[in-house]
Amino acid sequence: MRREEKSDLISALQSSLKEANGVFVIENHGLTVKEFEGLRNELRPLVSVFKVVKNRLMKLALKDTDFEPVSEMLKRPTAVAVATDGLAVTKVLAKFAEEHPNLTIVGGKMDADVLDQAGIVQLSKLPSLLEIRGTIARILVEPGSRLARVSAEYGKKEQ
Repeated sequence: MRREEKSDLISALQSSLKEANGVFVIENHGLTVKEFEGLRNELRPLVSVFKVVKNRLMKLALKDTDFEPVSEMLKRPTAVAVATDGLAVTKVLAKFAEEHPNLTIVGGKMDADVLDQAGIVQLSKLPSLLEIRGTIARILVEPGSRLARVSAEYGKKEQ
């Protein structure tokens, strides 16, 4: 890469980091190209960036951002996911790591917490915001639907 290409990559990474709510680091050694592409396709709607980046360039992009502690995790050849939906990314990474033991989750940072592999797996077990909204909606609607069913049955008995 030439110097201006590196500079453009760093500025693109920095702009995506400003809008992110999570950054996750994985070691991709031992994965086939097909497996890595499968992971990339699963993550595509949830991340603004998922790529293998030279650690030195990623450390420069992370400098002076909220995600600067992630730079300590960049030691071996890694891939970085800059997430727009951090919780959903943890679910995809944990599921994929379970199915493909060659994938190593190094860690990441989501909101204010620096996470290790165990933290990411633990977060992946939490329900997503969409699932929580569905549960709340079901709780709110259930008493009304029960009342309607009881009223309908009462109306059938009278006739």
